[in-house]
Amino acid sequence: MEAYQHIITKLLQFSRKYYTTVLIKGGLLFVALALIFLLFTLSIEYFLWLDSVGRLILLLIFIFVQTYLLVRFIIIPLAYLFRIKKGITDKDASVIIGKHFTEVDDKLLNLLELTEDRQKSELLIASIEQKSSELSPVPFNNAINYGDNIKYAKYLLIPVLILGLIWFSGNLKSFFSSYDRVLHYDVAYEPPAPFVFRVMMDELSVLETEEITVRVATEGRIQPEEVNIVINDRAYLMQVSNGVFHYTFSPPLADSEFYFESNGIRSKTFVLESLEVPAIQDFKLVLNYPDYTGKNTEVLNSTGNATFPEGTRVRWEINGKNTEEIALIYMDTLEKFNRDTDLFSLSKSVYSN
Repeated sequence: MEAYQHIITKLLQFSRKYYTTVLIKGGLLFVALALIFLLFTLSIEYFLWLDSVGRLILLLIFIFVQTYLLVRFIIIPLAYLFRIKKGITDKDASVIIGKHFTEVDDKLLNLLELTEDRQKSELLIASIEQKSSELSPVPFNNAINYGDNIKYAKYLLIPVLILGLIWFSGNLKSFFSSYDRVLHYDVAYEPPAPFVFRVMMDELSVLETEEITVRVATEGRIQPEEVNIVINDRAYLMQVSNGVFHYTFSPPLADSEFYFESNGIRSKTFVLESLEVPAIQDFKLVLNYPDYTGKNTEVLNSTGNATFPEGTRVRWEINGKNTEEIALIYMDTLEKFNRDTDLFSLSKSVYSN
């Protein structure tokens, strides 16, 4: 029965190669289908921005499907390969081999059926050995071709093409950010705004006596028809021209916080800085005439022009706003005023124009 045992060994080797081929095929299909379903899962979250419950359900479905694919295409073939689970019988293998080798046909199956006869007569044993010897040269393993699995590799092109399209669109990073949202389903996420505000000016500092026009444009897949500017909690509708929204701050200006809002979407808060301008709020001349004139002291308001006798003591009084220094300049001389908070004064006896 040595020849028959050799046939049984070859059938065992055939079974191993058979399930190795099944494992390779399953591995290719598992990778392809797992990637396709991963992309499908991420697409749902990417486009729909589900809430926490929806993302939990999506995660559970993803785990269930991936587990099923792993068991179906990897775990079960491994169990068959290592004979943890009973797979094809020797008769099943003989049928496969018989279909591949025409010279074998049903001979191998008939041989196995002969061995099932409980009455092992010498004639039967001799017949088994003879048939085994005839089948021994046949390379059973050649009935299995690893190259046949190449056709399943084409399914890997599907996720590769999908990833290529996502990369070409420029949304690869944002697309895969949906993976984190599904994985951390219990974290609250806000969907990105369909557009953002872009302020079209670098400087937001202006003199308080000048006007300034703020211009803003929007960038995104949606172009809003109206934009409000909210200044110190009061909203004003902005004018629009050629897709650019604008609003003019009129003097007198003050430091103001503002932001832009449209369709429930708001920008960050900006600060308009009003720069103080020095100004004269009140101006008077106090004329203290010489004694020989017999005239009383006279006050001239809001004027710097006066005619008076030589030797008159003149006092200039000026109320300055946002002012640190006032000076009187005449000829080649500069004289600084004395300061008392916002009141500036200078006294001088005048003997010439």
